[in-house]
Amino acid sequence: MSYNGRGKTHGGKPARSGGQVSRTGLKEGELPFYKQAANILARLERREGSIKNLTIGNDDIKDEDKRTIYALICQTLKFAPVLTRVLDANKVMKKEKLGRRAELLMANDMLLSSQGLRRKDADPKMNKAMSRHESSLKRELNRIRQEVRARNDEDLVPLHLRDGASTFRYVRVNNLVSNMDKVLEHFYKEGYEIVTPSRDELHDVLQVRARKLMRDLDLDDVLVFPPGTDLHAHRLFVTGAIILQDKASCMPAHVVQPTRGSTALDACAAPGNKTSHMVSMMGNEGKVFAFDMDRFRLNTLVKLTDKAQCKIIEAKCANFLELDPLDPEYASVEFALLDPSCSGSGIVNRMDVLVDSYIALSQDADQVAKPETDKARLASLAEFQTSIVLHAMRFPNIKRISYSTCSVHEEENEAVVARVLAAQSEFALAPRDQVIPSWPRRGLESSGLTEEQAACVVRTLPEDGTNGFFVAGFVRQTPADLNRIREELKA
Repeated sequence: MSYNGRGKTHGGKPARSGGQVSRTGLKEGELPFYKQAANILARLERREGSIKNLTIGNDDIKDEDKRTIYALICQTLKFAPVLTRVLDANKVMKKEKLGRRAELLMANDMLLSSQGLRRKDADPKMNKAMSRHESSLKRELNRIRQEVRARNDEDLVPLHLRDGASTFRYVRVNNLVSNMDKVLEHFYKEGYEIVTPSRDELHDVLQVRARKLMRDLDLDDVLVFPPGTDLHAHRLFVTGAIILQDKASCMPAHVVQPTRGSTALDACAAPGNKTSHMVSMMGNEGKVFAFDMDRFRLNTLVKLTDKAQCKIIEAKCANFLELDPLDPEYASVEFALLDPSCSGSGIVNRMDVLVDSYIALSQDADQVAKPETDKARLASLAEFQTSIVLHAMRFPNIKRISYSTCSVHEEENEAVVARVLAAQSEFALAPRDQVIPSWPRRGLESSGLTEEQAACVVRTLPEDGTNGFFVAGFVRQTPADLNRIREELKA
């Protein structure tokens, strides 16, 4: 999404006015535009949520401003290193006391936007204070341009923060709203070229922002676009016909394979893309129980799945481990999708990279939060993940389970699978031909798995053009031992 600084994102509609009670258009109690955006930067520093959740999903922001603020935040984070240099050289922060975050946002609009500082809903005093230094700020930016021999603004951005430094854009077709043929026809009419490269040719053919797409080689309801493709304002996304979902995240539903009219559960369901994927595969027939302990995240699931036109989800704010598998309410559950909390070590998200880079700029290095990948943390996560799988296996009529993480650590992946297999005898690994068989990268022959077992699970890595991920499937071999389940529940 590009940003032009005037309350409009390219490809979107101009921001609407209305309800103005002051010269700035602000209602009583509303924050000026740049202060509101600065508050979001502060929340990002505290890691209170993602950029999208804190802007698009923020009910405190007017609907007409959400995408404008989202785009402004993204661009400011991207250019934060050079903007910080410009501001530091001019001592603007000390002279005007506008606040570092607001100055970064305003410097972005003043120096990098063709429209300049935003006036609508902005504080005129803040704009005037910033404008006093416009000439000196521009001189410093031009000096830096010459220093790095920048041909354009993108050359001012560190390589790892540039738009092309990301994975492919994956799109899941929501069969509850449309179908693959209709979606392909829609993009074709928009001028997209439909290509059919081999796996080895993907990076050469789907170059950054090329107007091309292809059907995924492994998942029949997924499309692949070049890195940098922005579809957040696209009509098909807005109407729920397509879901923006990483390919790896689409794998669990294909592994659990819920059937039409069946009953399934998602144990750690929010924010809901995997849940809606199961519903899509089930054709909105049957029932899906969606559990999550966080009520806020569960509300997000309800919103996202409503947009996807899911009609069979029963969302419950509950701890999955505290559910009674023998409760008659769950007697018909046959399929379970398990994607429990993990280290997140496989996530390669450009937005996360932007936020991490900004935090590193605004805090001392030793204060920046680091990913928790130490052995003790991984051991604790693995114990929790194992308990989730074993608890799902206590539901007497469950016959198929998918277990997944967005981690690359064996402790959370192969080791958990090995522990689960050793702890019970009613379930075995689903055979390779039922677990994304065409995907070449399989599990590691370690942590207790044999070569044959490792071939039955799936791994993905960023070099594959997706996030790091792990998926395993379990299938029931023998009927549930109800006496054993009762004894385990008593323990």
